[in-house]
Amino acid sequence: MQINVTGRQFVITPAIQTQAENVLAVLDIPALRVTSVNAVMSREKNHFQVSLVLNCKYHTLKAEVEDFDLYRALDAAADKLEAQCRDLKEKMQDHQAAALSEVETENGQTE
Repeated sequence: MQINVTGRQFVITPAIQTQAENVLAVLDIPALRVTSVNAVMSREKNHFQVSLVLNCKYHTLKAEVEDFDLYRALDAAADKLEAQCRDLKEKMQDHQAAALSEVETENGQTE
C-alpha cells in the first residue's frame, strides 16, 4: 500500500509524516485490496482540514475533517475511513453465494 502525504500552506515535518503513516497503516485490509491512500492536509487561518482518499481495486473511499488540532483531525478522518472500509467489507461478504445445503435448511427442506 502506497501512502502519499501532502501539505498545503505548511510544511510536512517528519513527525507529521510518521504519525500519518502509522494511522493510515491500519487501513491496509487484504480483503479490499487497497492500492494507495492519499492524505492532503491544509492549513487555513486557525484550523486544519484533513482529506483522505483510499483507493481500492474497485472502490474509492473519501473522508474529510476540519479541526483546530492537526493530529486530532487526522485521527478523526482515519476513523471515518475505517468505518467506511468496515461497511464495505461487510457488504462484500454479505453478497457471497451461500452453499446450496445452507439454503435448503433455511427453507425447511431436507433431503
